[in-house]
Amino acid sequence: MRIGTNRPPRTPAENVIPMINVVFLLLVFFLITARIAPPLPVEIEAPTAEGAGFETSPDVMVVAADGTPYFGGAQGDEVWPLLTAQDGGRLTLRVDRNLDGARFAALLKQVSGATGGAVDLVVEN
Repeated sequence: MRIGTNRPPRTPAENVIPMINVVFLLLVFFLITARIAPPLPVEIEAPTAEGAGFETSPDVMVVAADGTPYFGGAQGDEVWPLLTAQDGGRLTLRVDRNLDGARFAALLKQVSGATGGAVDLVVEN
């Protein structure tokens, strides 16, 4: 005599490989189309130097060849109140190599007075 058991029927295993493929394709698409860092407000040519690299801060001030400073979406004299309002953290300075030396020295003095923190100058190796 055969005694029947009340086992539910086996359901087939779901195939998740197509879903994983779609997720990876979306990931690749978003990585390719995303902007990792915001573009600089003006194109500059960084000065060249030799030395060790360093970690840059998220706060970047760009200075064009004519001496116009750009920071936080502001330019010119509107930059200085934004720099003064910072908490005194690190500031990364990206300066065009064609900027006059005397103008750069005056600008650097003004930047260090406004920030009160460390100022890093970005150069090309």
